[in-house]
Amino acid sequence: MAVAAKKSNRSITSNLTGIKTYFSNITAGGKESDEYVARPDHTRNTSASLKSAFLAVTSTVKESAEAVAERGKDFIKSKKQKDDEAVERLTKDFSENPTKFASVSDQACAQFNSALASTIDVKFAELMSGKTDAKRFLTYVDSQILTATVRNVFNNALDTVPPQVEAACRLSEAILAPSALERERLIKGAVGIGGSAAGIGMIIAGIGGALGWGAGIVASVSAFFVGTSVAGPAGWMIAGITLAGVAAYFAATSNEAKDTERFMGVLKSSVDRAVESICPEYKTALMKALENESAP
Repeated sequence: MAVAAKKSNRSITSNLTGIKTYFSNITAGGKESDEYVARPDHTRNTSASLKSAFLAVTSTVKESAEAVAERGKDFIKSKKQKDDEAVERLTKDFSENPTKFASVSDQACAQFNSALASTIDVKFAELMSGKTDAKRFLTYVDSQILTATVRNVFNNALDTVPPQVEAACRLSEAILAPSALERERLIKGAVGIGGSAAGIGMIIAGIGGALGWGAGIVASVSAFFVGTSVAGPAGWMIAGITLAGVAAYFAATSNEAKDTERFMGVLKSSVDRAVESICPEYKTALMKALENESAP
């Protein structure tokens, strides 16, 4: 369309230039003789020529505009055809690969996790509201209050705290532990109570994602927990990493606000993965807990 418009503009400009030249010639001729300009027959010829020139310009403009319009229609038509083809392809893809909706148990697991995350956020806001601006960060005691809140949710819903959830809580507390010794104690306490190897693996993956660990660190820490739970302390040698080495990955920074953020990320992520790992076993109880929660 842009090319056609440019061609049309050049054509119109050419005709206007011709008219301008024509007028210049007439003016020059008039200057040569007043008698020549005053002759009636010449005036009639001049008017006829001007009329012819204007008709020519009008015709050219009209033809150019029509050409541009036709090309525009072709462009729009072509685009519409492309859109129609794209819609047809999408329709075909959906018909060949229908959307798989989550099962009822998966939905219950996701809803339970959502409700649990909201409970954690509410408790966090409550703790922060009682702090001054200079101390708006979580302490180790605050971390224990938050993990106790998580444990209470499961005690109320399942009458027990699954080992995967307990492991997630202890490992979260390790982020804000006041000393390396306390951090190691918490990590050692989480060893062997994380449930199945798959369950502890999911929890470690969640923690690694929250702390920004690379795949190598996640694999090493997972091997430490799985090896230790299977072979006891001898598993540390099998995993090729020590308790102190694992604890170093959980160590706090010198920034209290950043450590608060790290703790919250680890707690939410690890508990979320823990719920995923226990969902097959506790799905009925989780669904019942959700129903009771939503009941008036």
